[in-house]
Amino acid sequence: MYSTGIIKTVWRGPPAFRSLEALKVPEIVNMVMSFLESDGDLFNSSLVCKTWSHVALNKLWRSLTSVVPLFMLLGEMGMHDWDRSSLFFTDAILAADWTQFEHYSRKVRRIANEHCTQDVEPGALILVINNRPSSIPYILPRLTEIEWIEDPHRPNSRLLHLVPLMSPTLTTFDLTIDGEDSRSVTDARVVLRHLALLPVLKLQHFRTNWLDSSKWLTAAVCKVLRCQSESLQSFAYQVFDLDEPLVRSVSQLPNLVDLQLKFSGIGHHTNEEFHDFNETLAAHCPGLQEIRFCVTFGPRDFGFYYFRPLTKLEGLKKICLECPDMELLEKDFVLMGEGWRSLVSLELPQSWIPLSWFATIAEHFPPTLEEIDVEITVEEDLDSECAIPKPFTDLQRISCLRIAKPQALPGIGAIMKRLVTPKTTVECAMWMVQLFQDVTGNSVRWKGVWEAERNLRSSSLESISV
Repeated sequence: MYSTGIIKTVWRGPPAFRSLEALKVPEIVNMVMSFLESDGDLFNSSLVCKTWSHVALNKLWRSLTSVVPLFMLLGEMGMHDWDRSSLFFTDAILAADWTQFEHYSRKVRRIANEHCTQDVEPGALILVINNRPSSIPYILPRLTEIEWIEDPHRPNSRLLHLVPLMSPTLTTFDLTIDGEDSRSVTDARVVLRHLALLPVLKLQHFRTNWLDSSKWLTAAVCKVLRCQSESLQSFAYQVFDLDEPLVRSVSQLPNLVDLQLKFSGIGHHTNEEFHDFNETLAAHCPGLQEIRFCVTFGPRDFGFYYFRPLTKLEGLKKICLECPDMELLEKDFVLMGEGWRSLVSLELPQSWIPLSWFATIAEHFPPTLEEIDVEITVEEDLDSECAIPKPFTDLQRISCLRIAKPQALPGIGAIMKRLVTPKTTVECAMWMVQLFQDVTGNSVRWKGVWEAERNLRSSSLESISV
């Protein structure tokens, strides 16, 4: 009898070759390509095999500085001798070209023009809009993020070019207008109006930097806030006037998590109006986790009292209050510590506090604190034996130790060593580093503290960042 069975032998190669099978898994390839630094490396990777090509092309097309690469799929493009920054179509767009255009347009997730050197002419943009097939309702149907800088002195930054690129999938809109050019302000109104009216849009991050134009665009911004009140999670804005529409619009963002405001015109208002704004914010946005306020021209006698309503935000994790010469009292830190029980980062740049107040901070602040950024002064009668109730066990960074009295360094060392742990990074002024290293004698052994790798390894600071 004869067997009709067929025996197949599959050669899988030596173990070294079998281990390379992992590089055919898209998730692993994606992780590997995340370490590539240039588009050229991604392009070369796209030529390896089908799996690598798919992953590499997705990364290459994910973020664009302009739509020029996408429009080039539709036909030949050229430029004028007198303007080599704008491109136009030299031939008619053929129906067959739209298939490739549609395929790659779905890969684009982000448009950011910061490094843009070439863009399309308005005529080319209009040609694409008017001739696209019905299967392409949006030029970039899966766009989620826009970062745009509008500068009248910079080519290829015309804000109106954004309008046809927007789609309902947009979640992040970051816009900077440099200057007070009337054309830029007019364009911004059109873009914001279009943004507010996009169907089924669920904008999550709305960040703007108007510089000198904020007073002309507040109404348009408030309209976007009202239309996107249910979905917005972060908002950044340069406030010129604390007028009622803006306060009301911000207070109607129940899911707001991150708020960044630069008060460039707060001097036109009284301290109490600023206090009332913070009171409204704390009452209507209880989910806030990160706040960054910068007051460039504040009222006179501006103190932490006007920020005290924010201590009602129990879930706050990060706060930065950048206010020149803001008056701080020791009891303010008691209120901060008792109110912000989840605080991770406290930044008070340009606000000076005595070093001895760190005893109060250590007593009242939660153990979750990882970063402190303040300016420290040293009292004439500094007590290096002042009680530190407990060290910051999770503290990773203390920044801005700018102390102008070298003779106080040993006392500072005694306090700091009881305050922090070996893993804490201390950032100080450059001139202080050598002084710290040269301090010898006494029981503190500051030289040993700063030379952590050579001695006092177990009880010293691990590093200094300058």
